[in-house]
Amino acid sequence: MYYTVIVVDDEEDQRRAIIERVEWEAAGFKVIGEAENGVEALDVVEALEPDLVLTDIKMPLMTGLELAAKIREIRPATQMVILSGYDKFEYAQTAIQYNIISYLLKPISSKELSEKLLEIHERMDRFFEKIRAPEAGADETEKRLKLAEFLLPLLLSSSEDAPNEEKLLKKALELNLIKPDEKMFFGVLASKFKDTDQNRCTSERHIGFVNGILRKYVSCESFFVNGRIVTLVITESPDFAEIMQLPLRELVQSARRVLGQRCTVGASNAVPLISMCGSACFQALTARRYTADGVGEVRFIGDQEHGSVSEFEYIEKSVFKLEQLLKVGTKDGIERFLQELYSAEKRESMDYMVIQILATVYRTVDSVCDKDALAELVSSNPIYAKAALCGYQEGIRQDITDLCISANEIISRNRKRDTEVLCDRVLQIIDEEFSDENLSLADISARLNVSPNYLSTLIKKTKKKNFINLLTERRMKMAYDMLTCSSMKIREVAERCGYSDQHYFSYCFKKYYGTSPNRTRGTGREEQQ
Repeated sequence: MYYTVIVVDDEEDQRRAIIERVEWEAAGFKVIGEAENGVEALDVVEALEPDLVLTDIKMPLMTGLELAAKIREIRPATQMVILSGYDKFEYAQTAIQYNIISYLLKPISSKELSEKLLEIHERMDRFFEKIRAPEAGADETEKRLKLAEFLLPLLLSSSEDAPNEEKLLKKALELNLIKPDEKMFFGVLASKFKDTDQNRCTSERHIGFVNGILRKYVSCESFFVNGRIVTLVITESPDFAEIMQLPLRELVQSARRVLGQRCTVGASNAVPLISMCGSACFQALTARRYTADGVGEVRFIGDQEHGSVSEFEYIEKSVFKLEQLLKVGTKDGIERFLQELYSAEKRESMDYMVIQILATVYRTVDSVCDKDALAELVSSNPIYAKAALCGYQEGIRQDITDLCISANEIISRNRKRDTEVLCDRVLQIIDEEFSDENLSLADISARLNVSPNYLSTLIKKTKKKNFINLLTERRMKMAYDMLTCSSMKIREVAERCGYSDQHYFSYCFKKYYGTSPNRTRGTGREEQQ
């Protein structure tokens, strides 16, 4: 198997020597790109998606280790090789956390590097084979059976089942799913895989693949359920979207490179109770369906749907209590319960609560009484009047059909509008805050309550440029105006445009306009005379 490589070195002679003299093909590699610094390398990595990046550690604008850290954010499936003249342990120690598969000391000859690449190729083979087909021993198989027996009914349950939280936590402790005396949060992922012909191919063998990637980052358990891989993730933080950005990016990238398959993933919000995992599972399944719009392989439910799962969970559990009161409670008990429920509920979820109450009352009477009693309930209460006048089945069917079609059209229309509003809001923030050096996609996505992955893909699809391109374009246009229309020093212009490093600013400016800031200033003044 050939692995693709880009070579990064600020000294052109050394870069050409590495590319031309090293026996890449004999070692199982193919050079597909090069870059003279870390900034350029990031663009090349994003465009070409290499398996390996070989980089010098000491470069202007961005060191090799800084480059490794940034590459890990955008392409965690890419491995790194660092070339350095510094034989210092702290460098190697830092390198471990950035997918750096090898740390080589300079000077190194072409022959020595070719030999090292053979070793690196073997390591990459072992790494890919491990995640492609992880081994499961007898103990692991037995443990999985016990976990499946406990977790599958929980994940596939509805809120009406109302599992007992205390009993669930006790069982989770016995199975070493959670730690005692620590606050845990639970999230669910739903994944599907398709082959190169777009045929569904998800199977039980994907369980080990998903676990192998995700367990580098989080505690999780995966199962094959109804043609999907359903994964329960346990974290110590409620910010599920933030925690799962990097793991899910690596999952879809590795599926594409290692398996040759397209992986789409839906992710729930984090829930604070293990008894709420059924609702979280439903969220994940729903979120994955949204990937059909082509805006990226990963979708968090919060990217598409607003509202708190805990609020809806609270309503659903409350109406379950109402069902018990309807069957064996008293008039005072029912009035008191509904008064408390109404006073505790927020206005934006009130409609949902009313519908749940109506459905619960109807279902409960129907389950314990005959049809005449149900008819009495419907005909004697104004809130059911329309259903009574139209009849139970045929008469109201068209109204229900019209309602559902109308809901579908409203959702489609609003989704399209929301994506346009999101992108326009990004442009507005860039326009207003481009001078802030720390302005980032992660910062803006947090403000807009969507995941960085989703926002990044949405921007590319809608604006045909990525976030960095849009931000750089705004900064460069302002820099040009300042250079040609003011007497500010170049250092001041750089700072006003979000660059604390003047050399980096000059590099970006020359890359964008083809001339240096100094020359641009001179040309602009000549044109004004």
